Parts: sequence; C-alpha cells; structure tokens
Amino acid sequence: MRIGIITINSAYNYGCVLQAYALQEYLVKCGHKVDLLNYRPDVIDKVYTLYREKIKFKTPVLQNTYDKLRRMKQQHERRATYEKAEKFEKFIKKTLHTGMAFKSFDEIKENYDPRDYDLLITGSDQVWNSDITKGLKPAYFLDFDKVKTEPGFVRRISYAPSIGVDFLRDSEADFMKKYLENYDMISVREQSAAELLSGLTDKPIKVVSDPTFLLEREDYESLVERSGFTTPEAYNKKFKGPYILVHVIGKDRDVVRIAGALSRRLGLPVIQNRRDKTFDNELGSFASAGPEEFIGLVRGAKYVVTNSFHATVFALLYHRNFITVPHKKYPERMVNLLGSLGVEGHLKSKLGELVGIHEDEEFIAASKNEKDEMILEKIDSMSEDELFKPIDFDEVDARWAKLREDSQGYLKDALSKVKV
Repeated sequence: MRIGIITINSAYNYGCVLQAYALQEYLVKCGHKVDLLNYRPDVIDKVYTLYREKIKFKTPVLQNTYDKLRRMKQQHERRATYEKAEKFEKFIKKTLHTGMAFKSFDEIKENYDPRDYDLLITGSDQVWNSDITKGLKPAYFLDFDKVKTEPGFVRRISYAPSIGVDFLRDSEADFMKKYLENYDMISVREQSAAELLSGLTDKPIKVVSDPTFLLEREDYESLVERSGFTTPEAYNKKFKGPYILVHVIGKDRDVVRIAGALSRRLGLPVIQNRRDKTFDNELGSFASAGPEEFIGLVRGAKYVVTNSFHATVFALLYHRNFITVPHKKYPERMVNLLGSLGVEGHLKSKLGELVGIHEDEEFIAASKNEKDEMILEKIDSMSEDELFKPIDFDEVDARWAKLREDSQGYLKDALSKVKV
C-alpha cells in the first residue's frame, strides 16, 4: 500500500521531526511505502531562517558583498545554530521520506495526484493549531477538491493532530466543520480536542497517542546508532559523569529556576540547549545537536528538566526521572500525557510547587525575597528522592504499552478499510 502523510516536518524542532519519523517508520514496519508530502510553508520555515537582510542597497554588487560578509559573521558568531540547521536538513532529506519541497498547497496539488496513493494521512504535531500555522490551512486537511467527486477517490484519515487550545473562534469552528468532511476517519491527540470537534461533525473522533508512542525503544536506539552517536562524552568531551539535561523551549524562567535549584542542591552539573551559559554548574550546551544526538543525550542523563512535550516523552521512554514545567499557553497535551501514564505528580509549574510550599498561607503572604529564602531553606532540607520522586517505570511501561496498542489499533483499522 502507498501512503502519503502531510505534517509539520521542516521545523528545526526535535519533537517535530521525530513525530514525523515515528509515524513514517511504524507504517514502513507494517510493510507499506510511505511518502511525506514535503510541505514547507513560509509560516513554518521563516521561524528558523538563519539569515535575514537588515540593510538593502540599490546596487546588486553592494548587496551581494554585504550579504556575504554578514553571513560569514553570523556563521562565526552562531556556529552552533548553523551546525544544528545542517543536521536537521540532513535528517529531513535523508531520514524522512521527503522529496521536492513545496511552499504552497497549490504546488503540492500540481505535482501530486492523490490517486497515486491508497491512503492519505494528516499527521500529528500542531497542524490544526491556528496560532502555530497562522490560520488554519486547507493543506493540513488534505483538501484535494479537484478529484473529490471522481470514482475511486482516495481515503483520508487524521492521526493525532493537535489543536493546542481549549476553544475555537467562530471562524475556526466553521472552517473545521467544512474540512472535517474530507475525512473517512478522524483522530486527535488530546481529549480536549475531541470534545471541541465532536460538535462539528457526526463522525466519531478517536483520541490516540503522539506518533512517538508507536515505536519501541529499540527503534530509536537503531536510529541513534545509525547516526554514529555513541556517548554524551563523544558529542562533547566535557559531558562526563551524571548530569541534568535541561531542554527549554522559549524563555521559560520557571524551567531555569527549577533546574538551577536542583543542580545546586544535588551537586549535579547541567547540560542545556541554549547557546549562552545559563547555570552556575554547567558542562556546556547541546545547541548544535541533531535529532539523533538529542535522543542520545536524554538517554545519557540522570535527570531531565524541561517544558518540552517530546523531551518528556523520551525521558519516560528511557526511564529517566524528570520534572516537566507545563507550557504556559498550551499545557493540555502535557497534562494529558502525564495523567495517562500516572506520573502527573512530576508536572510542576513553579519552584515553590516543586518543594511543596506554594499553597502555604505564610508563603503566599511573603514578599518575593522572603519567598526565595523560604524555598532555599526548604529545598536544602529535602532528599534527592523527595525532589525527584521515584517512578514506578514498570507501571509506566504497562500504561505506555496499552496506549501504543490502542493507537496502533486505530491505524490498523484504517488500513484494513483501504481497497488496494
């Protein structure tokens, strides 16, 4: 069977490319030929553009000279960022089954005939989050209108797209209602998304797990090994001994405060994903790491502190104790993930919550400086097991296996209904 997937696959974001890889590889393991329709709209790719013109010159010679010199300066100053971009592009072009890149859905429709596929899938990630895509896009709803009424029209399903919000504007609801009609089967990643969409279609809506759940740990191990990654120390000779891996998306002060306090209390150094030094006890940065190296560095950590959904997923997959700070704007998927695996107690919004005094009347009434002193005093009295509460990973694995089986079942059901 030939399957086409459309998802966000070009962002230099670990979770983005690894969820695309996971869905692709699961279907390949099932014996199918899989293509990723390489949709790279500016709204996604421009976020990761390394060079932007700052000055425009009237003559091409001056413009080209200026651009060349400025690029050279940026490459020197932002070496890690450029190295990361090169590794991501290699992953996107070599590991993901992508072909020619398309900037618009019209370009895809001109170059792909959906009837070349037996099944089309809207993949996961936040493809239905209008804040991320700057407006809902027909591309992510597989709107191949030109062949919709012809015989043998290809079946279409969604697998675990995320909406990322708990309400829809009227215009978004109208858009969704129209384009959900394109699908033969619908699934989403969060229960809140299923509840939002249930009033917009008569079709049943299944809640399934993120694609990264579809694969086993061994599948990711083979990916890391194929990349040549061996140990954290091989990536950076300073990455010796136990460490806390800190992966922070955006400027989240709470992640930094929690990780810094834990590092100080436990005497463990930090490695982190920002280019600039952030922590007092820091071994270095993994700002240049590609997707495979990211997995290997999570695997090598003693603890993980993050506000990233997928860093949390891989910490759990590799049995690494962790603290996750919920995303300030889109917390639902983290809440759902940790609740489904029975480890919701590892979701901490603030340092005061980590040490368990955030609801004390005395703490609430205290000034900022007094609160900081109370937190430091409390954290110094806590043991390692009190800070990182032990996790029953046998229970986590059992729940994970059930979620994997359930999600694989949805895909197997969809595949069984395709007439080849």
